[in-house]
Amino acid sequence: MSAALFVLLCALSMVVAYPNPRMENQQQELSPLDITMPYKENYALEQAEVQRVKRQLNIQGGGSPGKGLDLSVGARVPVWQSDSGRHSFDATGQYAQHLGGPYGNSPPNWGLGGVYTFRF
Repeated sequence: MSAALFVLLCALSMVVAYPNPRMENQQQELSPLDITMPYKENYALEQAEVQRVKRQLNIQGGGSPGKGLDLSVGARVPVWQSDSGRHSFDATGQYAQHLGGPYGNSPPNWGLGGVYTFRF
């Protein structure tokens, strides 16, 4: 079970270690219209586009008494995106293993990969 904990910690550290450049604070210039609207204090903030970081962590498990437990952990983290936002690359990782049961533990399955996306 320590291998599953190790994979979970690795996946969490991957999510934290690769900050998404889209989330950097960007200074936005105020137009005269923004300054002359005293009734809306946060007008410039409301107009700014908010983007969320699309990180994924999937944990699955299941089994039945006496048959063991199937455990699967997967993660997907954005690594790079072009300035136009049309090209992006995400890193992926996965771990799966059957634990316990009448046949014992299976060898762990590890996987690393990448996903390139082009938006038309």
